Amino acid sequence: MKKSKKSVLALAGLVVAMSSATAQTFTGAFDVGPGGNPQKFNPLTASAGFSFYNKYFSTLTLYDVGLQKISGDLAESWNYSTDAKSLAIKLRKGVKWHDGTPLTARDVKFTLELVRHPDMASVFAARLEAISSIKVSDDQNLVLTLSSPDVSLPDALTAVMILPQHLLGQVAPKDLRNGDWWKSPVGSGPFKWVKYVPDQYVELAANPDFYRGKPKLAKLINRYFKDGSSAAIALQAGEIQHTPLTLDQVRENEKTKAYNVVAGSSHVLNYIGFNNDDPRFKDVRVRQAIMLALDRSAIVKNLYAGNATLASCALTLPKFLPGQLEPYATDLARARQLLSDARWSSLSRGEPIEMLTYYGDQVSKDVLAAVQSMLAQVGVKISPRFVDGATYGQLTDSGKFAMVFAGQGNGPDPSVYNNVLGSAYVPPKGLNRMRISNPEIDKLLEAGKAEINEGKRTQIYQQLCRATNEQLPLVPLWVANRFGGFGKNVQDALWTPAPGGGRYQDHPENWSLR
Repeated sequence: MKKSKKSVLALAGLVVAMSSATAQTFTGAFDVGPGGNPQKFNPLTASAGFSFYNKYFSTLTLYDVGLQKISGDLAESWNYSTDAKSLAIKLRKGVKWHDGTPLTARDVKFTLELVRHPDMASVFAARLEAISSIKVSDDQNLVLTLSSPDVSLPDALTAVMILPQHLLGQVAPKDLRNGDWWKSPVGSGPFKWVKYVPDQYVELAANPDFYRGKPKLAKLINRYFKDGSSAAIALQAGEIQHTPLTLDQVRENEKTKAYNVVAGSSHVLNYIGFNNDDPRFKDVRVRQAIMLALDRSAIVKNLYAGNATLASCALTLPKFLPGQLEPYATDLARARQLLSDARWSSLSRGEPIEMLTYYGDQVSKDVLAAVQSMLAQVGVKISPRFVDGATYGQLTDSGKFAMVFAGQGNGPDPSVYNNVLGSAYVPPKGLNRMRISNPEIDKLLEAGKAEINEGKRTQIYQQLCRATNEQLPLVPLWVANRFGGFGKNVQDALWTPAPGGGRYQDHPENWSLR
């Protein structure tokens, strides 16, 4: 990638030199790939697509581009009490909704209470359950009283788009969940909603009153494609300025150098998951055997071309990894013995087991073909099934599945796993789609959420790592790199791979085109 003297490539973010402001339109395929949420516009029910939501809504907090540090978006500051039983939040002054109405602490209270309302059935509700009451002190200040300490709230708040009470406050929560209010949404982000043409695009216009300053772009368009290949072709042709890319598309671009490519860790753990209510997978020896049968190093080397890092537990950030974890190096003889001890042949009856996935790129198809071949060597027969994200969610939420090849956002705060591994959060209450129920893991998740001392908290999550390594509620595979493509005329665009496609500050008000 060619860089000007002012260009900076830091962590996984791309910052390119600034240009003079002109009336410009930036078109991107923001919802392509597993981090997108195409043509689903209700932020109260979304678990992905955050990058585009943040173009017209705002959150209280956001991570920096390196996903290392939380900073304020609408929140100017936040402080826990000494016992961590309350959280005081101070909002920025002068923030306005797109209709000109001032944004206040009452809007924040309204949104948080809406997310927690049972009729909303929000996937974020579990992350906010420690909040017992919310008191608004004045337009800029509110206090969250907690039933128990929860130091993960600043992380949770990066995913909650704040909504206008003056426009939505009289609408029943169930109608906000299922209704079409999003067809003319009013946010407080850098761009305003203009129009939506189904199956084609959403058009946003610059918000001249945005608190960090009017965007340099006049318009921002999210264009929809049937598949990522079409988006990559449009980027190569100069029809759009940005799209997430697959490794195959990155390799193809190496021949033409038609656009710039940014790479970075996805912060997403790829794993093989099990329906833990299925009797075939209740014996830990079965899960261990499946991991031992896989030659993960060969897959990373040959199929990902080295663009992935092996994982040994559910957590992947180095500080949460204790020493002497079981590496689960490939051992077919041991895998066969474990399956024999667990009486696998009688459990499975030799029938192929469907492995569900929402990954449809060629690399993922090759990976599942390799997994299928490797597991067959020890007598585990699988049949891959490729579906879209919506179908995957419906099947796993309802428990109508046996195995999955999937990804879990594994960002800087491990508390994200409370909603995924905790036994209390089986759908519809949470995202524990694998029906995991493990008392030790539950205890560690709750302890980590409540511990305010950072050193002790790190030790708790190291114990959680060790527990998931030993008991394998899911089989951790690797964290793969992901890629983004930008047209060569793009300047000041900042992007990083991120779980759910966002939850970080990308400063779109600074984006421009040559």
